[in-house]
Amino acid sequence: MGAFTGDEARTRFLAAYDRAMAHWPEPREERDVPTAFGTTRVHVYGKGDATPVVLLPGRNATPAVWSANVAALGAARPVLAVDVVGEPGRSPQTAPLRTPEAMAAWLEEVLDGLGLERTHLLGMSYGGWAAANHATRAPGRIASLTLLDPARTLAPLRPGFVTGAVLAVLSRSEERRRRYFGRVIGDCGAGAEAAEAQLRVLLEALDGFRGRLPQPRKLTDDELRSITVPALVLLGGDSLAADAHRAAARTRLLPDARVRIVPGAGHTIPAAELNSRVPEFLAEVDRSRA
Repeated sequence: MGAFTGDEARTRFLAAYDRAMAHWPEPREERDVPTAFGTTRVHVYGKGDATPVVLLPGRNATPAVWSANVAALGAARPVLAVDVVGEPGRSPQTAPLRTPEAMAAWLEEVLDGLGLERTHLLGMSYGGWAAANHATRAPGRIASLTLLDPARTLAPLRPGFVTGAVLAVLSRSEERRRRYFGRVIGDCGAGAEAAEAQLRVLLEALDGFRGRLPQPRKLTDDELRSITVPALVLLGGDSLAADAHRAAARTRLLPDARVRIVPGAGHTIPAAELNSRVPEFLAEVDRSRA
């Protein structure tokens, strides 16, 4: 199971987490949802009447990554950002999550615990895979799916992406880690102070936490065809994680998809792009069901 390497590592990480979460707009509510895999912390913003949107971050990222997005996403609807069990954060894991089926079971328990009969589901990187995985296994309550440069879901990870991450971590050099992961993230448009706070969270996680979650995997053609809800896929044109054009080609298998390769974007979709396109997409889906 995922766990911190010690009390000191946990204290350092949670201090960085709290500093990064301070960049969220207020008012922000925190909810703890019991599941069979551990209590899951969820951060909530917005109280509009439109269908809620649930956010799943990438690996070692935490809900702090959404600080520049929640105000735009929550202008008309509740935004619920999940602190994933098995990741560093405030959702302590109590049972293993070894398979895609287990990931879907955990998330379904979270959605049940939040009382969501219907929700939009949005995921970044690993969270994009988790969201797509859920749509293939428990689609009943999903109104739409938004995937932000999803890890492995549509195309394999570039070999250099994996090698670069491993070498950066093994180097034990903060300068090298900053340089590499800064290139991976790219300019996300969150502002210098918030971006530094989010990078600090990642750096503390690399040394202080050992995760044990299932690896993301490429969805099969049949799995992609089974996702019948409206889907928005935003891919980084300069992403180091995967070939955007190769990933975009496979979105043709999704029955109702909109795809955009964002020029110049890295693995993280810039805030300006996300904050304009995603709310428009969610509103469009809501109107279609009115």
